Amino acid sequence: MGYQNLREFVKVLRDNGELVEIGASLSPRYEIGAALRYLDQRSGKAVLFKNAAGYNCPVIGNLLGSNKRLALALEVEPEHVLEEFKKRTQQLIKPVVVSKGPVQEIVLSEEIDLLKVIPALTHHEKDAGPYLTSALVVAVDPDSGERGMGIHRILIKDKNKIGLFLYNPPIGAYFHKAEQRGKPLDIAVVLGVDPALFLASIASNQGGKLNKFEMAGGLKGGPVELVPTADSGLEIPAQAEFVLLGKVLPGIRESEGPFGESSGYYLTYQNPVGVIHTIMHRQEPLYHALMPYNRENSLLLNLIWESSYGTTLKKEIPQLTDFRLTSVLGMCALLQIKKTAEGQPKEILEHVLKSSPLIKSAVVVDTDVDLSDLGEVSWAISTRFQPHRDLLLLNDMTGYPLDPSADNSVTSKWGIDATKPLGQESLFEKVEVPQQAMQKVSSILQGLFN
Repeated sequence: MGYQNLREFVKVLRDNGELVEIGASLSPRYEIGAALRYLDQRSGKAVLFKNAAGYNCPVIGNLLGSNKRLALALEVEPEHVLEEFKKRTQQLIKPVVVSKGPVQEIVLSEEIDLLKVIPALTHHEKDAGPYLTSALVVAVDPDSGERGMGIHRILIKDKNKIGLFLYNPPIGAYFHKAEQRGKPLDIAVVLGVDPALFLASIASNQGGKLNKFEMAGGLKGGPVELVPTADSGLEIPAQAEFVLLGKVLPGIRESEGPFGESSGYYLTYQNPVGVIHTIMHRQEPLYHALMPYNRENSLLLNLIWESSYGTTLKKEIPQLTDFRLTSVLGMCALLQIKKTAEGQPKEILEHVLKSSPLIKSAVVVDTDVDLSDLGEVSWAISTRFQPHRDLLLLNDMTGYPLDPSADNSVTSKWGIDATKPLGQESLFEKVEVPQQAMQKVSSILQGLFN
């Protein structure tokens, strides 16, 4: 039954050769972030920093930055990650409330100083300060009392003062309701959780129809343990490494940023402010860092899109046989179709480009093009696409708020029809090595490259 906590997963990564361990003293200010960037580009493995300078708290990063580690997180084979993720997020398992948990081993409620306890990273050169980038924010709907959860970036402004980017629902909606009443919103900032809970926090909950704690239970195959907090009325993950209890204040907006976002640009917003009144953590806690603008971000974004929006598109577009999302070419949807009529690819492109603010571009190819190989997609564009005939441009579209080129989130979008003209199959036939020969040499050479 899944992993109870982050520590269990780290042990599995170590046992499977998926963990690099660094003993050198590195500072949370720039140096650990630099190491995460360097190793992301070279080793592709998770990284444990045993000696974060100034702290008795190791830092784990690049945690889910490969399909193999996603497979280990879900305890499946790599080729089954997407289908298992989709299936399990629909198999909801309600959380259970326990009387106490490891996260309450240390409780600090006086002279709070976040910077002395948590080795939060300052990632990029012009970042405004240390950021919590893997923070799960838990709150309760002021109207319904329903529990909600989501991942949000948080700037540590001072000892107990934070700035929060609350763009995504449901937490942003909860705060809006509380603020309309002139009241603060009680929150719990949760750091260092098992992979199922982390994945559920970033998954689409289908417009609020699915509870993310229940989704996490489905992902791990058993209920998430929650422990009540008397002073805030919130129930928090009992097995977390850290939990910060606080309030988001109504009627206050302050500059939050610049912050080097996953888009690869510095962004600054006027965002709500919170105060932290309690820090809870385990004995000898482990801090989970998520490095923006690394492969891990793209991989997780692809998983979420392909398991939610992509599945919806497959229902809406009968001709769709495969799909991918890639950050190459600007959040580009790659669509493989079985073409049955001329003009059909452009209709599909327009539908997809209008389906989500996240999608800025799209490419449609035939079934003989492997979407997992960007070289093949590029080949199809080079040989089956003519700009004057096959390029689609859409203006005045709703864009992604993290795209600095969009004007107040209004953007243009483009699509490429890289499919073969019907009736000209012989002219556009893809060269292939005979399958029998490929199977024979594969069996001979496979052992040389394992």
